Amino acid sequence: MQVDLPQWRERQVAAAVPVKGSNATFRSDELLGVEVRSPDDVALGSVDDLAVDPKTGKLSYLVIARGGFFGFDETRIAIPWDDFKAAPNASLLVLNTTKSALDAAPQVSRNAFTVGANADSDSQKADAYGKANQPAKTNL
Repeated sequence: MQVDLPQWRERQVAAAVPVKGSNATFRSDELLGVEVRSPDDVALGSVDDLAVDPKTGKLSYLVIARGGFFGFDETRIAIPWDDFKAAPNASLLVLNTTKSALDAAPQVSRNAFTVGANADSDSQKADAYGKANQPAKTNL
């Protein structure tokens, strides 16, 4: 349960640790809907969906929903799971990027990564953008 104390969120952002290499486990219901923020505590969106790699069975991407109103006109961006940091108890996720970098990121459809969808196509778009922007430290 989140408590709205002064600087609570700033402390959560500062306490976030990389998920890559972590021994922590995460349940889907803990991640869906979780707010995503930048290290500067700027709201970037929320987790809308999870994508599991069909070849490895491991979590590959979180689909972040941004903008819109009650699900209308939202944009969705697939971000590699390893790019995130998680605050204690997965109360929020931290992504080392900016709003403008996410604005330029390739979008995925609402039905991306669903049964029968071409996961390779969406994965390739997200991976290509991430590799092209890594030198700028957007971590996408």
